[in-house]
Amino acid sequence: MAIPAYTPPVLPEATTRETVRLESPPVLHRLQDRVEGWFSRLRANPRVIQGLLDLAALGFIGLAFSHTAFSAELLFHCVFVLLVLHAFLFGPRGTLLRIGLASIPLLIYANATAIGLEEPTLELTEWPLMFVIAALVAWMAERRSSTSRRYAALFRRASERLLTVEEDERRRIAGELHDGVGQVLTALTLTLDSAESEPDPTVARRRVSSARTLAGSALAATRDISHRIRPARLEERGLVAAVRDLASQSGFPVVVQADDVAGDPQLLSATATVEVYRIIQEALANAAHHSGAAQAQVSVTSRPERLTVVVADEGRSFDPAEIPESGIGLAGMLERSRLLGGQLSIESAPEAGTRVTVTVPTGLATAAG
Repeated sequence: MAIPAYTPPVLPEATTRETVRLESPPVLHRLQDRVEGWFSRLRANPRVIQGLLDLAALGFIGLAFSHTAFSAELLFHCVFVLLVLHAFLFGPRGTLLRIGLASIPLLIYANATAIGLEEPTLELTEWPLMFVIAALVAWMAERRSSTSRRYAALFRRASERLLTVEEDERRRIAGELHDGVGQVLTALTLTLDSAESEPDPTVARRRVSSARTLAGSALAATRDISHRIRPARLEERGLVAAVRDLASQSGFPVVVQADDVAGDPQLLSATATVEVYRIIQEALANAAHHSGAAQAQVSVTSRPERLTVVVADEGRSFDPAEIPESGIGLAGMLERSRLLGGQLSIESAPEAGTRVTVTVPTGLATAAG
């Protein structure tokens, strides 16, 4: 049966006319571009903004002494508004000095009769409070700015650390592929070449059998690396089931204990499940490669609004303070726990082995996912 060609529907002309009618006039576009350009230049030159505010304040002060239709109290209030605006934009830098300078003409105007000037009476009762408000606004603006800078620096450091951890993982996986799977495949190729050139059928069959064994080893190594990169159906099966699989396939005795609630696949979000799994995976790898212990224990317990995982062994101890930040994956474990809003502690003592404890808030983790 022939399938007819698809013909796109024709839009009515009214839709096109309506679209044209809703477009902004070119004049408005040009005006908007100009305004945005002015604001961009002002943001790039804060001294220009300070100069404009100072000129406006001097203008209001000059008008206050010029006997205009505006009352001096109103004009000095405008000066106060400019001081508050400066405090909000620039913090205490220069604001306190401007408050002191603005108080001089204010005092002169309020005591005009005492120095021989004929100016209306100006009440100063509320002005100390206004200056205190401006100083508080400057302090709050500085706090806001310093907090923003601190969090920006923390986010930048966390991003850099996370990139370093990811790069270390890629480097380690590349090394395992090259030293493990790559070498096995090289041996497999050499064995098949020798079997092909072998005139004796018995020897050739034996070498083919050896090549089949090497192929099985390469397949097993590939599956192991693939499982460590991304455990199969981790989010669906849950953290505890994935840790039990990891323990059974690690080639190192691991005892896993968990309560019923901790085994719920919905306890953590998908992201939190993967990150906690990576922490456990790294801790078990450290125990297998560095502790010299006969076995390790993993305990997963759930409490209201938090999940606690403990990885312990009774092998050789070490001083966590003496380990470099890039050493044995401790930086990656710590960074993963911080990104989840959790806490990680490492305890190691002679004759007592090492104990890695990570606590993750389940409610927060779930919301993050």
